[in-house]
Amino acid sequence: MLAGVVFLVVAALAVTAYFVLSSDDSAEQEPEETPAVPAPPPTAAESEAAAAKAKAKERVAPSFDRISWTTTAPATLQDLSRDWSVPRDMLTQLNPELPPNKPIEAGVPVVLYAQTLGASSSIGPPNDGRLIWGVPLPEDEAWTLPEDRTRAFATTETIASVVAGFHAYADRFPGAAPIVVGDLSARRGGRIYGHQSHQSGLDIDIRLVKASEGDGFDAERNWFLAKSLIDGSEVRAIFLNRTEQTWLREAAEADVGAASAEEYFALIRHEPGHTIHMHVRFACSKEDKRCVGYSLPDTDEKDPPKKESKLPGGKPSGDASKRPRLIPKSGGTTPSKKKTKKKKKKGKKKKK
Repeated sequence: MLAGVVFLVVAALAVTAYFVLSSDDSAEQEPEETPAVPAPPPTAAESEAAAAKAKAKERVAPSFDRISWTTTAPATLQDLSRDWSVPRDMLTQLNPELPPNKPIEAGVPVVLYAQTLGASSSIGPPNDGRLIWGVPLPEDEAWTLPEDRTRAFATTETIASVVAGFHAYADRFPGAAPIVVGDLSARRGGRIYGHQSHQSGLDIDIRLVKASEGDGFDAERNWFLAKSLIDGSEVRAIFLNRTEQTWLREAAEADVGAASAEEYFALIRHEPGHTIHMHVRFACSKEDKRCVGYSLPDTDEKDPPKKESKLPGGKPSGDASKRPRLIPKSGGTTPSKKKTKKKKKKGKKKKK
């Protein structure tokens, strides 16, 4: 009997100890963590911005050693020579793997420029100059080439500045429509129909960026493009109609402030007829000793004070009245009738 009582007491004590220890263990256990809420997926704008940053990091500095254009339709080298204004023998030399007389399929890259053939050089003023070894604007998804490919050439410095500005725009506005490019210069410079300038590889027309809604222009994007070109290179002037400058200045002041905007707009000048595009003119390269950065003889453009002139004589170019005048290739001074008669009389005397 006594043994049975002892057994029951020990069993009760064991059960009590078990529940006490179990409660202590449960008290020492850490509370369960609340499951993490998954982050919301990135918006379309955030995804585009991230993709643009990644693309900008991967982008290699462009090289202009060799530049190719892609055929848009079957064409022979002779056809491309005509359409691109590049000598056929040069195309043959640069593309020995292509058939010389048979049509080339669409979508084939064809080299049309190699720096080893010669360095570009701008000679004379933009309204009466020429271009040596003009460099073609490369193909890129961020911009379009001119509709007339014979007008898609400029100096190396101009092309490099344009490409840098366009890439900055593409990085800032990923997914934007390509920038529409107008005329630059002919491969060898000289006069091209519809322009008084664009003759020496320093000029380019760029269509203003339209707003996504309505028929107006996007002030923010156009301002960013103009600012990128000015900041990244030596821009002499941007010609734009005064009305379009109004909304462009508003965007500039909202971005950099009125004082800084004034400095930028010292280079943005009124030019009638420039209502749907901006005309950008770059400065002469330091290596181009015969280059003139402003139009002659009648122009509203002025060089900065005390800047060395590119013209013979080295006179200050700040005062237009002191600039030596270049006689246009299209004509010059003709002798007066009196001088012509005197020369004829002298000739008769000599014969006698």
